[in-house]
Amino acid sequence: MRLSQRKCQHTIGQGTKYKLATMVDTLLCVLTCYRFALTDELLGWLVGLDASNVCRLQRRLEPLLQQAADPSLGLSLRRRLPPGVKKIGTWEELLERCPDFADVVTDATEQPRQRPPRRTQHRWYSGKRKRHTVKTQLTVSRLRGRMLHLSASVPGRVHDDALFKRTRLAEQLPPTACLALDRGYDGAAAEDPDSRNRPAGEAAPQHRVLTRAERAFNRLQARRRIIVEHVRSRVKKYQVLVQVYRYRITDYNRRFRNVAALTNFRLAPAVAYTIQGARRHQVVRDNCARHLLSPRRRPPVHRRPRDQGRAATTGTPSQGSKKGRS
Repeated sequence: MRLSQRKCQHTIGQGTKYKLATMVDTLLCVLTCYRFALTDELLGWLVGLDASNVCRLQRRLEPLLQQAADPSLGLSLRRRLPPGVKKIGTWEELLERCPDFADVVTDATEQPRQRPPRRTQHRWYSGKRKRHTVKTQLTVSRLRGRMLHLSASVPGRVHDDALFKRTRLAEQLPPTACLALDRGYDGAAAEDPDSRNRPAGEAAPQHRVLTRAERAFNRLQARRRIIVEHVRSRVKKYQVLVQVYRYRITDYNRRFRNVAALTNFRLAPAVAYTIQGARRHQVVRDNCARHLLSPRRRPPVHRRPRDQGRAATTGTPSQGSKKGRS
């Protein structure tokens, strides 16, 4: 029975006080669980609550955390527009108002989980990690390093290419957008009819060393994809996505989205350059790439004559000097 009802016998504010009285304290409790991956018993001992109360507190606040930090992360790419803008009819208008979609990088990350029941172990076993894992695909903008899209979490047995086709990410992006992928998405890059997916790089064939142009191309692709590695390192600061996941597997994707929203929220004031400055920076990178792919010329070496160099080092007079003749 609520205190505001007429049949309530107690006055409003009467009774036992909450130990976490403010919203800041309750939010700190949830963020501490994400940051250090503490159990409910240990977290309850730190804040002075029972483990069951801590569990209920997390379940009430977790659905609201993503909406408060980054509400656009839960929307599709086509519906993500700045508030208060008119309806967009062409892809050119979308790229003009949302330049983050022009150049994106996609990669998948895995996290180990507790061993599932025997009848479902083969579904979660990852042949790459040699253990039971959970896989999530994230798409990052190269312009500002923000996460634009997160897929649903799938068992580790699912291949990266299969997850990419399941999400249909290439169909949601504009036709002129550039999508950088790694070696795990070779099938998606080959099947793209528009050829807008950048290849991941050249692998070293057997009994042959990569040429200078191939090595320069690999360095260029690594520089383009390094932004997604930086974003994954920011996400992995939260131990709830690093250690063996011991919570309910049905809540994994929600917690991953909450951590991603918090990462985008922290990154928002840290953007030090504007869109125009980023475009100028991209022009400089393209010029550097052309310089790497072009044949290198060695600068001319200016050497001193042999007699002058010997006289400068040893201090003895040369044969052509007057002292040497005398």
